[in-house]
Amino acid sequence: MNSNSKAYILIALILIQNLIVLFVSNNAILIWENISSSSFKYPISIWLIMLILSFCSFICLYFIMNIIKEERESIKELNNSKEVIEALRGQKHDFQNHLSVISGLIQLGKPEKALEYTFNICGKTNEVFSISKIKNVEVAALLYRKYAIAENSGITVELYIDSYLENIKIPSLDLCKILFNLIDNAIYELENSEAEEKILSISICQTDAEYTISITNSSPIISEEVQSKLFQVGFSTKEGDDHGHGLPIVKSIVHKNSGRITVESYEDVGTIFTVFLPKKK
Repeated sequence: MNSNSKAYILIALILIQNLIVLFVSNNAILIWENISSSSFKYPISIWLIMLILSFCSFICLYFIMNIIKEERESIKELNNSKEVIEALRGQKHDFQNHLSVISGLIQLGKPEKALEYTFNICGKTNEVFSISKIKNVEVAALLYRKYAIAENSGITVELYIDSYLENIKIPSLDLCKILFNLIDNAIYELENSEAEEKILSISICQTDAEYTISITNSSPIISEEVQSKLFQVGFSTKEGDDHGHGLPIVKSIVHKNSGRITVESYEDVGTIFTVFLPKKK
């Protein structure tokens, strides 16, 4: 029996209970019209029936709310699965292109180049498939999607995933909001950078007490003065009025979940946003 059927059955039970209560009340009104108020009172059995029915109604409503919640979670997981499938389809397409390149190099009589190209692709493939080991499905789907967007924009993505977030304390939705804003900001800065080499680095690791997530864009470098203003509401390095809200939101979410966030910027390295989030006890 699926969730919708269970919900409909519970709703039907509540309606039947309400009809019974209504029937009992109507009978009481009819009795009231023939008996004076001083001598009338409900029989104990009617009181017990009404009390039990009311109690059952609350229980049914509680289960209905749980069923609706489970249904929403299932739909959410399904949508995340679709994103992962789309990302894997993109990887399949890229894989076919790589095979074509290797085949062409062999046909041109350049086996050394084909071998070098193969080694490079194997390293990149291992990086991408490391995302699939992350226990949080929503985070894995987001990383797959952003990886594909960055690569299609001509940005080199470097992944360093040494932890799979098994016991992270923060809710999935909050973690996705953090990653969404930080990675989108990094992609935006790299797309608008004039640097020849554009690198987006995503690192996930852990210590005994916390997880560390770092998002690095190789350019531009920002001054300490700008760094001190990045988390102020309304301040932004982007052009236009509808900016300056993402990083303050990220900071508030991190602090709400007992974490902390830092920003650093160095020549030949880039700008690094690092989020520290606690583990479950």
